Amino acid sequence: MGPWATIMANVMYKPGVDVPSAGIYRIEHNKHRLMHEATLDKGMLFPQCRTCGNSVTFTLVRAVMGEVLPFRPNAILVDYRQAELAYQATG
Repeated sequence: MGPWATIMANVMYKPGVDVPSAGIYRIEHNKHRLMHEATLDKGMLFPQCRTCGNSVTFTLVRAVMGEVLPFRPNAILVDYRQAELAYQATG
């Protein structure tokens, strides 16, 4: 891991921000769930939590070179753009 990855590992990201580097990210929620990890691809938006919304934070654990599997919404995380569209549709 190069020095740039070490610097990025100290930065906490919020939902809706562009993912700066493909890699494994530590995900910390607002009190309702233990920390977990997910692989996210560069250029996508950090997802929202289905329970705590934008209170979730992401920290780079390990940068990954090359392509990664695309993010798929699940029981915990939802694609940021989908969450924003759903929010706008409700009011």
